[in-house]
Amino acid sequence: MQTQTRSDIVVAMNVLVRRRSATVDTAEQAVIDASLDTLAGLLQQLNQAALLDAAAVVAQATDALERVVASARMGPFDTFLADIQGAIAKLNNGLGAMQGIDRLAKAPELKVLRGAPAVAPGSPQAAAGAAVVAPAVAAAAGAVPTPINSTRYDDLRAEYADFFARCALRDGFAGNVEFYVSRLLKSKAVYQQTGAPLGVPWAFIGVVHGMECGFNFQTHLHNGDPLSRRTVQVPRGRPATGNPPFTWVESARDALTLKRLNEVADWGIPRMLYQLESYNGFGYRPRGVPTPYLWSFSTLYSAGKFIADRVFDPAAVSKQCGAALMIKALQQRGAL
Repeated sequence: MQTQTRSDIVVAMNVLVRRRSATVDTAEQAVIDASLDTLAGLLQQLNQAALLDAAAVVAQATDALERVVASARMGPFDTFLADIQGAIAKLNNGLGAMQGIDRLAKAPELKVLRGAPAVAPGSPQAAAGAAVVAPAVAAAAGAVPTPINSTRYDDLRAEYADFFARCALRDGFAGNVEFYVSRLLKSKAVYQQTGAPLGVPWAFIGVVHGMECGFNFQTHLHNGDPLSRRTVQVPRGRPATGNPPFTWVESARDALTLKRLNEVADWGIPRMLYQLESYNGFGYRPRGVPTPYLWSFSTLYSAGKFIADRVFDPAAVSKQCGAALMIKALQQRGAL
């Protein structure tokens, strides 16, 4: 994948070189020169980069190209703008693919628990076979806590608040979180435009976009299928109205309303974490594992993830930044 990305960056650099010789705008020439230097340096970094680091390199490359587009104020443009936008689209697709490799598989739903009343271990209801809600275990220093085995928000609200308050970033992951947060802030206006009519917070939409689509605006928020046609994967055939190709905003609104998120009134941190875990599934809870969808890269998660549909590997470790870490970083910056 890095090989294709290197090729895409080289193509983009050739487009910039041609533009450099065609434009007489000295300010634009200066931006192009700076961008070419940036891209050359990024190519060197890409040779040694691990996958997540490579994603950060690609993000910086697209930022450099977008600065050139913003600086182009006069002709001749011939095919320049189309060529450079095409290069940006290819890099963004590559970025989404890189993130998709580490995307968490869906956790199986716990339909037996959904909507069931909470009962305590050892109670008559539990003895009769009712769904048991195990209390969160107070973790010893350095230990990973055990999540409550329930899918009811009323059962989990206090746990979300507690976990969020005491989760901390593990050593060595600060740069990874910074990558995700930079993508969220860059596209904040788009997420706000999408969520405002529905009453859904921009941060929730952005985090789902990063977790499910690798921040790729060429794909459906429902499942990462291309916007050029209706969704093929579950949920299939979305959006049900309108004609492809769809805009990202109209498709994203369809995904959010399909999950009835426009009906949620309380968007405090605990509720946001609940809706995010629901997006991936509650299947980690009966295994006593804090879901990596929320807590990966934090001190509350060490190992265990679904590596395929209904296939759980207790030794596998998520390489995707947990949603709660993104939200906490935004909160700490005063961006929420």
